[in-house]
Amino acid sequence: MLHIQTWLGGLAMLAVFYRNVPALRALKRGQFQPNFATFMIWALISLIEAVIILANRGGFGATSMVLSVVFFSYFGIIGLKYAKEQPINRRFIMAMLGAVVVPLLLTLVHALTQGELLFILAIVEALAIIPTIQKIKRAPYSESLSCYVWNDISMLLSLLAVHIISFETVFVPLIWVFIMSGCIIYMLVLRSRAPKRQECAVFD
Repeated sequence: MLHIQTWLGGLAMLAVFYRNVPALRALKRGQFQPNFATFMIWALISLIEAVIILANRGGFGATSMVLSVVFFSYFGIIGLKYAKEQPINRRFIMAMLGAVVVPLLLTLVHALTQGELLFILAIVEALAIIPTIQKIKRAPYSESLSCYVWNDISMLLSLLAVHIISFETVFVPLIWVFIMSGCIIYMLVLRSRAPKRQECAVFD
């Protein structure tokens, strides 16, 4: 009989898939032009997180990150087609990449622990989401609520699917449960105060 963590890990992967279905549909309609650099950085971060969770016997707690690597890489590769059309803030991209690669190298030479690396990556991801929060404040309907809900569910299921509980295995899904839940509440509060639907999200 399959272990409960196996089922939870499978459900987490299903939630990640549903999270990305609207993006796939928008991509097919030509309404979504992913940025190559951004998605490849996200893919790298998710890959590092997944490896650390697996290395610390987190088991199926890494399923959300593993499948996210697949989707982020796919969107990044597709984004190559739009590279010439999209303005790129090279300083921002290089800063983001450096904030990931430098701590990773320090961890490989044992100057940082895996837990410290995860904490740094969490800060990088949190900073990366600030522009999105600002956009939601200006236009509460500019982001897909369902995408945030499915992401929240996937991380919660991943948290419950962890085999061996430790900082290295639960920190990433736990911090994303808090971030996604906060974003959902923030969007709902702003939408309840908005006089009308200001802008339709492409992925809704």
